[in-house]
Amino acid sequence: MELGKNKDEENDSLSKEEVETYLTKFARKLKKQPKISPRNYEILSRSSFLMLNNYFEYLIADLLSYYYNKFKNSLNEKEFKFTLKELNEYDSIEEATKDLIVKEVESLIIEKSFNELLEHFEDKLSISLEKDLIKWSEIIEIRERRHLIVHNSSIVNKKYISRTKNPFNYQIGDIVHIDKDYFLKSCSQFKLAGQLLIFNCWGNWDKDNIDNAIFQIMIQTFEDLNAKNYDLVCKTCKYSEQIEPKNEDQEDYILRIKVNNAISLKKQNKDSEVKKVLKKIKVGTATPIFKIAHNILRDKHDDLEELFTQSIIVDKLNLDSYLEWPIFDFVREKEEINKKLIKIFEN
Repeated sequence: MELGKNKDEENDSLSKEEVETYLTKFARKLKKQPKISPRNYEILSRSSFLMLNNYFEYLIADLLSYYYNKFKNSLNEKEFKFTLKELNEYDSIEEATKDLIVKEVESLIIEKSFNELLEHFEDKLSISLEKDLIKWSEIIEIRERRHLIVHNSSIVNKKYISRTKNPFNYQIGDIVHIDKDYFLKSCSQFKLAGQLLIFNCWGNWDKDNIDNAIFQIMIQTFEDLNAKNYDLVCKTCKYSEQIEPKNEDQEDYILRIKVNNAISLKKQNKDSEVKKVLKKIKVGTATPIFKIAHNILRDKHDDLEELFTQSIIVDKLNLDSYLEWPIFDFVREKEEINKKLIKIFEN
């Protein structure tokens, strides 16, 4: 409201009443905008659903390509057939090797079923599928539903029922649909599976870059917090519990991941679980920002002003961070405390 402008040069600020009038008019126009018809929504949702499946398939292909390019010796015993003409088309052994890897990955994607690809990661590449966190049965159902849409006009067949164990109790001949809830759930399942596959491959195939991998886990939990994907945050944090920090940077990242986990639990009103997580977080020698987070999560607000003053200096905490970070939602909603904390930044 303070930043609103009008054409009155003597008074360039809008009154509260004027702002409310403009917002009311805008809301009315927005309400009059045509909504997507059920038919068009179904078309759009199906297109997005198919793209979502394709992107996950691209991820699988990218991970396989990375592995075989990094560990070329793993294909030493593999037999490949070349004609002399094909061999003469390459300028070097390296170029031929890269082309063979592309063909190997393509053949794996085309020839193997989704279940067989998962087994390939687990058995041949020694990559854990994190079955306690990822609901692969639901992802398999998503994949099979995709096949129905693409190859069978969305009509349920015997193959779908046998491969998925029919969790939605469809009858042969039923039509499958992609509604909003189903699409969002599918997106969440693919995102979790993709993230944990990437992190496991990263940890196994690129051990020299572990610091960055743990850093990315921390970043991802923070981004999911901002997106209010709380269940996804909790599962990613659960995955991180198996990581033993090897240096100070890793300890810092793991600590931040634990804090993000506690925030997501508090957002879901799981107070007893928040207490369990906080017991594992030691902030005695930590910087002020961690002490602030610890206190907020315990609903302890008495010494926040002093800690904020320290954090502005030590952690370079600024007003933008205060207004954006999810941890501060719990105090921003308390008017009296919020005013005091904002005043600290203004001094």
